Amino acid sequence: MEVRAKAMLAKAALVSVIAISLSSCGGDSPEQPTSNGIVRLEQSDGNWTMYRYDEPYYVKGIGGQHALELASAAGANSTRTWSSENAGNVLDQANELGMTVLLGIWLSHQASDYSNEVYKNSIRNELQQLLNNYSDHPALLMWGLGNEINLGADTQEAWEFVEELAQMVNAQDINHPTMTVNAGASLDTLSNIAQWAPSIDVLGINSYGGVTSTDENVTASSFDGPYMITEWGPNGHWEVDATTWEQPIEQTSASKQTSYIERYEYITAQTARCLGSYVFLWGQKQERTPTWYGMFAETSIALGLNGESYPVVDAMQYNWTGSWPENQAPVVTAMTINGQHATDSITIDAGQQVTVIISASDPDSDSLTYIWEVLEEPTVLGTGGGFEPRPPKVEDAINGSAETVEMSIESAGEYRAFVYVMDGNNHLGSANIPFLVQ
Repeated sequence: MEVRAKAMLAKAALVSVIAISLSSCGGDSPEQPTSNGIVRLEQSDGNWTMYRYDEPYYVKGIGGQHALELASAAGANSTRTWSSENAGNVLDQANELGMTVLLGIWLSHQASDYSNEVYKNSIRNELQQLLNNYSDHPALLMWGLGNEINLGADTQEAWEFVEELAQMVNAQDINHPTMTVNAGASLDTLSNIAQWAPSIDVLGINSYGGVTSTDENVTASSFDGPYMITEWGPNGHWEVDATTWEQPIEQTSASKQTSYIERYEYITAQTARCLGSYVFLWGQKQERTPTWYGMFAETSIALGLNGESYPVVDAMQYNWTGSWPENQAPVVTAMTINGQHATDSITIDAGQQVTVIISASDPDSDSLTYIWEVLEEPTVLGTGGGFEPRPPKVEDAINGSAETVEMSIESAGEYRAFVYVMDGNNHLGSANIPFLVQ
């Protein structure tokens, strides 16, 4: 049996490099720790297993820290961060719930930063403080060194810096593996990591519509360790059909639920090298729309929303435990404007009154309420999941609050109509449809 232990990675040839890295952080070289086996990785007959306190540990994780109590009750056992902000609070809260934390350290997506010693020293200092403060924290699962830096910094210099950080962890914390997280599973990127950051223990892969080809891609690469799916969820906005004016068409909340079930079945079937996954996003964010990736509604007094959960949260409880929640979210399956679907690339005239209809039901026969709004299409877009402002709302565009409403827009432009269907039990379903006013 081969044990991929971190003590084996702290080779004598690397000692001088590690010493230089630690010296640049302004601290003394630490004493070499001894392993107590908190987290370890083992390979046997080609299959990888992660052990925590000597018990097999398969990650049933969430990306985000919203409603950790609900996540734990639904069957999740781990949460992932993208940066070290509020690391102590996240670790403590997770520990209270019996969950673990994949603790992220945010790294730049700008290739030029990896030739900038000022920037690199700031990261060295950040990591050193984290090692000092949290390497013995009982909720820590592993260290996440960067998220999707391959989007802009898939270079030898960048990966060699990731290698330096991994060595820095190896020298001080042999109880927790290191990971770097990539956007997708490009063979070139995986080969670059294997060549220039060989001390990375686990490969993290963010993948959405393409998640079902992940194992095939990892197997074809030169990376020979285990991996995790560190973000997955609905079809990405770059993977869907679009209107003729190139606006992406979002799945309904019911369609997303189906995707989450099918994709989790695929992930859990990859038993040889996949150590688990972190579903995205256990929270809410604006990315192309306010509803695309979030598993919860935004909190909006103006709209009457209070963070209700979407059907994908129900799906994850089913995925993790085999049982559906006692009360489930409404089902929204379709939305049309004057009988046309989004794939028809709907165009209307300024001032024209049109009819918008949705198809909605509730598994528990709960009474449903409907909230409608129209937003301009966003013009400020984030990169790699970065911040996007919520687009402006068009006031008084919708007349009605049922499954069928009337809509008119006075100004030409690109817009999107949204509906939120609420069951009164802290659940909701949603749909939206892009359209062009001329």
